[in-house]
Amino acid sequence: MKRLTLFTFSFLAANLACAQSNPVEVAADRHPTFHTGGDVLIKNGRLLTVTNGAIDGGDLLILKGKIAKMGKGLTAPAGVKVVDAAGKFVTPGIVDAHSHRGTDDVNEGADSITAEVRIRDVLNTKGLGLYYALASGMTTSMVLHGSANPIGGQSTVIKNKWERPVSEAIFEGAPHMVKFALGENPKRPGGQDQSPRFPASRMGVEAVYRRAFNDARDYIHAWDEYEKRKDDRKIAPPRRDLRLESLADILRGRTWVQCHSYRQDEMLMMVRLSQEFHFHLCMQHALEAYKIAPELAKAHIPVSMFGDGFAYKLEVVDSIPMATAICDKAGVIVSVNTDTFSGTVPITQDAAKAMRYGMSADHALRMVTINPAFELGVDSRVGSLEVGKDGDVAIWQGHPLSNYTKCTMTFIDGEVFFERRDAFKMDARSMAQSSVESKLFDPNKLTLPGKSNSYLIVGATVHPVSGPDLPKSNVLIRDGRIEAVGNQAKAPAGTVTIDGKGLHVYPGFIDAGSKLGIDEIGEVPSSQDSTENGEYKADLRVFNSVNPDNQNIPKARFNGVTSMLTMPSGGVVSGQSALMNTAGFTTEEMSLQSMAALDITMPAGPSGMLKMFLPAEQIAQMESGLADRVRVLQEFFEAGKRYGEAKGSGEEVRTDTKLEALQPYLKGDRPMVFHADEAATIRQSVEMAKKFGLKAIIAGGAEAWQVAKLLKDNNIAVIYQSPGDACPDEISPPGEFDPYDAPYAAPALLHDAGVKFCFMTNAFDMAMNLPFNAGRTCAFGLSHEDAIRALTLDAATILGVGDKLGSLEKGKIANVIVTDGDPLELTSQLRYLFIAGKPVSLETHYTALYRKYLGRALEQ
Repeated sequence: MKRLTLFTFSFLAANLACAQSNPVEVAADRHPTFHTGGDVLIKNGRLLTVTNGAIDGGDLLILKGKIAKMGKGLTAPAGVKVVDAAGKFVTPGIVDAHSHRGTDDVNEGADSITAEVRIRDVLNTKGLGLYYALASGMTTSMVLHGSANPIGGQSTVIKNKWERPVSEAIFEGAPHMVKFALGENPKRPGGQDQSPRFPASRMGVEAVYRRAFNDARDYIHAWDEYEKRKDDRKIAPPRRDLRLESLADILRGRTWVQCHSYRQDEMLMMVRLSQEFHFHLCMQHALEAYKIAPELAKAHIPVSMFGDGFAYKLEVVDSIPMATAICDKAGVIVSVNTDTFSGTVPITQDAAKAMRYGMSADHALRMVTINPAFELGVDSRVGSLEVGKDGDVAIWQGHPLSNYTKCTMTFIDGEVFFERRDAFKMDARSMAQSSVESKLFDPNKLTLPGKSNSYLIVGATVHPVSGPDLPKSNVLIRDGRIEAVGNQAKAPAGTVTIDGKGLHVYPGFIDAGSKLGIDEIGEVPSSQDSTENGEYKADLRVFNSVNPDNQNIPKARFNGVTSMLTMPSGGVVSGQSALMNTAGFTTEEMSLQSMAALDITMPAGPSGMLKMFLPAEQIAQMESGLADRVRVLQEFFEAGKRYGEAKGSGEEVRTDTKLEALQPYLKGDRPMVFHADEAATIRQSVEMAKKFGLKAIIAGGAEAWQVAKLLKDNNIAVIYQSPGDACPDEISPPGEFDPYDAPYAAPALLHDAGVKFCFMTNAFDMAMNLPFNAGRTCAFGLSHEDAIRALTLDAATILGVGDKLGSLEKGKIANVIVTDGDPLELTSQLRYLFIAGKPVSLETHYTALYRKYLGRALEQ
């Protein structure tokens, strides 16, 4: 055995200590301890049947994997186990109409048409993706081929039977599916410099379909003619062609088309193509479906969409979170899907977002149950709680459409496939809501209060954050500041009064780490300014690169984000972030601190306990490069200190802009933000901060909970990347053997250890979901009060502006939001928003499109 380096030994020892002191989750922990054999009685739950209303205190009997009885007061037959669901919700298992879980491969993109390849040939039920799906209450998924070509491979409907034989997972009797794709993805290979592939345009994509279907028609005709004359031995059969056979099955109605799409023009083309060639069609993603909702409804074409997650590329810029509600109102069958490979997924919460725009709770729940089951052709078996259907069931702590819900048990065919074990012991203190309320959003009522330098909000429930809540109280805003809070707040002459009865007043939320203002559209490099070339760029400043008219800023405001720390990225020393308000005509008007922090991306080595079992040679190789990068960073800081000392002594020194920019950070006048997720990298960051006497903050902090004592002992705060921001629909624990809910429980663990923390999104398009993603952690141990505080006063304090922002106190900047409910709950809405004491419009690109196309949908 080769000698391990000292660095290697230290790394392994530290991670071994973590493994011994922190909860882990191995295969034995992930498999349920409760077994039913397919026979079980679930008692005393609130049954949400989806198709036949709700049964309070209801019982559900499953025998031989099928729902046998539903009602009240049922008794278990001999030998049948009982699950007490008192105080919990029971729903059909969630159905995901678009998944890439449980497969070893996704795309066969060498040709424009690959209809003969099959996902079922590469299914693998051993991956953790299926386990995380079960933890999200999902029991059925369609595993699709990718979107690399106009006509991709055959997709497969499965039950999420983690670690069972593939033959058991395949949903027998489900229709055969094939993946089509429109838009940027299938035409992208046509633009390659080397070996370009047809098509390279949307025109070409349509031509692929027409050519293929005409070839398939000819193929069908040839075989039909042969069948008529095959008794004549002189007639040879046509050549069997697997590709044409697959295409022919589409025209014969044996295979359904699931079509990846975004823009309304290409979707309508596909609808007309399906009518011309008579094939069964469901539109996947379909983010502009709301623009052609009447046409889709008339053609009986269902759609499967995202709840949100927009601006990740050019063709989705007109996607809106109101799309599902518009389509539903127009009579289109709509589902919400995940399009994910792994991680837990807040799919029921994505569906609940439609309730902000008038969709009922019943219809929202249908979007993740019976509607996707219909789109997959399995609605006679799953998607609702009905006698005779498969015993696919999810049990929830809290209403499944609330942001404060979590799945506690998942059944497939009556057998338990997921059983929550509460590794962090958080359930007893976690939030849960017993009901959700649908709101009617009217974009025509997004009116601003009259213009004044003084505003009085009267009779609201005021949440100062710095003190106790104040029911039926007032907030006076004057000259950009909070003048008074409480019933003593009186209106001076000229004050505009706002009736706050039934409303809630909070300080505005702070995204303590985002790309707002510097990145606009994913996959459009010219719209992205967050990353610069080079490794050590301390002199770079985000401030002057922020676009006040960036389309993502109003979207974040719409959900209550009034301030943002906009961060650079790339290299080791990325540059200086800027703390800014989310409203203003110029960057100078928006500015709170133009040089708020210096962003350091700590060189990261092996992460997670899995790396402990890699060969020593491989670990040593990875660490070798890491040690060099850490050493160079240390040398950069040392050079900065020598530079500062020389200048301070009066020595004539040639100006070095990079080292000059380092000075206030090396002196501790401003914070350095160390972007670090792995526990080992966080430790290195702490050691670096101690060595140079830095004012350090950890950003990201996925494994910060594992080293919470170290952070507390060194008074280092964490800007935690809230779950759901790295990838909006895919939330995985940092290590393979971390409990599945570690990303959600981490804030509560930091709080319990006494570590100051706040939330960041590290996003531009998804920054709008900051409060919802933070609120989700309340279902896993964080109190609602502490979540609000982390979004407001604690964020301001960590960023060094706690005396200016973050609470409703006299003299502070009047960044204020007024809501009609809990701002962390998915169905609540903002009514008013003030930034620096001025009312700011809640109009966005989304609301303009909603107003335009809702009318069209309702008029048809």
